[in-house]
Amino acid sequence: MRECRIIEKGREMTLMGKLQVVTGGTSGMGLANAIELGKFGPVLVGGRSEKRLEGALEQLKAAGVEAYGKTCDVSDAGSVEEFAQYARSLGDIGSVVNAAGVDWEGVTPDMIIDVNMKGVVNTTETFLPYLDEGVMVHYSSITGYFYTPFAEDLAVWNDPTAVNFREKWKAAVAAGEHPKPSFLDDGYTYYAGSKRFVMYYTMANTVRFGKKGSRIFSIAPGSFDTPMLQGGSTDKASIAERTAFKRFGTPEEMADLVVKLMGPGHDYLTGCDIIMDGGKYAMSVVKQLD
Repeated sequence: MRECRIIEKGREMTLMGKLQVVTGGTSGMGLANAIELGKFGPVLVGGRSEKRLEGALEQLKAAGVEAYGKTCDVSDAGSVEEFAQYARSLGDIGSVVNAAGVDWEGVTPDMIIDVNMKGVVNTTETFLPYLDEGVMVHYSSITGYFYTPFAEDLAVWNDPTAVNFREKWKAAVAAGEHPKPSFLDDGYTYYAGSKRFVMYYTMANTVRFGKKGSRIFSIAPGSFDTPMLQGGSTDKASIAERTAFKRFGTPEEMADLVVKLMGPGHDYLTGCDIIMDGGKYAMSVVKQLD
């Protein structure tokens, strides 16, 4: 195993030997993250499907990772609590990567809110008490940068644990006029807003994590070759063309970046969102030079 140390104020913090937790870790970028984190210690992966969880564990163990698995639905606070207690039974927790999420195609606004927004809140609120001198990472999306929150959005987002969070934010969305491409349905608006919330909520937790000597940040992927992207209806060739390198990113490229940022030399990095999209966002908002 490769040791990962962070030095802060004369104290040595290390991921080595601690448990690394990955929700949504059964495929795509979540599974790639789990494999990469396995170089530092045992890994616990969670996902909603028992069958996919078994397949992920086979891949992790084949890669030489000491791997454990348990079903977990991040939209259900009780499920996340059970998952966290199982994690604690395995040892001290060094990091939590929340890669669970849904796209906007084929899902309801309620599911987008429950998984992408409440799932982030549930994971953070449940694991923060057990994450001393550790790291938490959430996955946002560059799509979130195309959603500008209004005052009505922020009023709801500033009370993320409210029982009626879903209903209040749906009302806020309905009251606003958020622009979206004409060929996309309202699900896109909810998806983009949910990913902007991930960025906002991550930033809002900067001080809470800092008090525990821990860090929190989010990653905004562009188009990566994952089951979620391949399962979508959008033309894949046209998506790839809208990047600087005319290709999709790979889950392994993303995992390499995430784990590096969780490791040594980055202990001042917290409370921010980091874009990794092959230049897609820049090409969308800034006129490119010849």
